[in-house]
Amino acid sequence: MKRALIVGCSAQVWDDVKRAREFCEFDAIFCVKLAGVHWPAKFRTWVTLHPEFMDKYEAERRALGLPNGYEIVAPLTSEVGMHGKKGNIHRRISYRWPGMSSSASSGIYAAKVALDDGFDRLVMAGIPMTKETGHFTRGKVWAQRDCFLPGLKKSIPYLQGKCKSMSGYTMELLGAPTAEWLAQ
Repeated sequence: MKRALIVGCSAQVWDDVKRAREFCEFDAIFCVKLAGVHWPAKFRTWVTLHPEFMDKYEAERRALGLPNGYEIVAPLTSEVGMHGKKGNIHRRISYRWPGMSSSASSGIYAAKVALDDGFDRLVMAGIPMTKETGHFTRGKVWAQRDCFLPGLKKSIPYLQGKCKSMSGYTMELLGAPTAEWLAQ
């Protein structure tokens, strides 16, 4: 059983992370976009739907004196257009599962990457997919949330039973993790 913690960017991310880490020791940490700038330790994979920002994010992480050693994963260049050619990207993985024509958010993409990498149990922290929760660094509500719902709904069959969430709409859809579920 390989367990991964997916760290998103909502305002409650650090509370979610703290509660998730009470369940178990995770085999890997997957950070989403700005979460990777601020994660205080080494982590396995840095995932983004926006490779055009990764050079800036890496510079911010270096300026904070935080360790590197992560791999950056982004979508196929054919999926993100001209912005996909920018950034220090180590590996490309499609953000789409069969039947998807649009993204389901960077957090859901990180879950897809973890599943593609062979992880069996995923816990999403700071990925509630609610408008009102806001962003942990920007503070404002997530006005674009609804454009990701069609992709999220197409993702559910692939996430069901393998991925749980610590909060919000994703917790309603996928359920909350338990120590027992993580130990299966």
